[in-house]
Amino acid sequence: MIVLGQTGWSILGLGLSVAGAIAASWLIRPWFEELPRKEQRRITAVPLIAYIAAGGLWVVCCLLLAPENRAHAGLLLFLVWGYHSLYGSGVEPSSSAYERLPGRLRRAAPLRVAVNWTGLAGVLLVLQSLREESNSPTVFLALMGTVTLACVGASIKVFIRVHRLSASLDQHAAKMILELRKLRELPDDKRREQKFAAEEAWDTLHRTLVNKIDTGLSVSGVFVLPSKTIRELHHQVHHAIRTAGTDDAAHRKVIARLRILRIACAGRTDTLA
Repeated sequence: MIVLGQTGWSILGLGLSVAGAIAASWLIRPWFEELPRKEQRRITAVPLIAYIAAGGLWVVCCLLLAPENRAHAGLLLFLVWGYHSLYGSGVEPSSSAYERLPGRLRRAAPLRVAVNWTGLAGVLLVLQSLREESNSPTVFLALMGTVTLACVGASIKVFIRVHRLSASLDQHAAKMILELRKLRELPDDKRREQKFAAEEAWDTLHRTLVNKIDTGLSVSGVFVLPSKTIRELHHQVHHAIRTAGTDDAAHRKVIARLRILRIACAGRTDTLA
């Protein structure tokens, strides 16, 4: 008989749990793939909803802790900002990327601003705790005011960024659609130059697609489209350019994808932002 200690049983239990989760996901995959796309989107959105709910609950608990220990509560609130900045985009569902784009554009700025203000609250609590124990409270008060004003400016910039990105995405998608239509309608002897124009339009659109919606950092922020989806669109666009629109199915598919990008940006474009 094999005798395991408490650590051994814990490791065994963890291994069995992981194996059970993998087996369960493998067994329910056929059922999941047979569901309508709308139901699939609902199920895959659960981690994002749980992440937002858990974050909100964490913030409430930290605020309840603040009267007893401001420094501790402040550090825990700042942890929310740090975690979201490093990993927050990881909970964004990558499936149904085009259908979920309007939601990402609508949600990215408010969520980023809420997280920034959560981090600010944490910093202010820590500074207030230090201010109470300091012989120069005025210095900490001025620092708190400076940090608050900086957060206000950063919050405004996040919303401006989303509007600018939406305007650019709409403009470049429209340009891509126009160039593909021109390429399809031109006679064979004039298509070579138009192909270069279409490729240039795609390069511009591609540079917009690889941006983050709510931040300029490559390691943090919500994607416009997942990398896999961008690669697929890249191959579809280049196939449409090479065939010069003669492949009707491919041409229609690319145009449909580009129109979805434009529809997602409707109401959020601001060329003067």
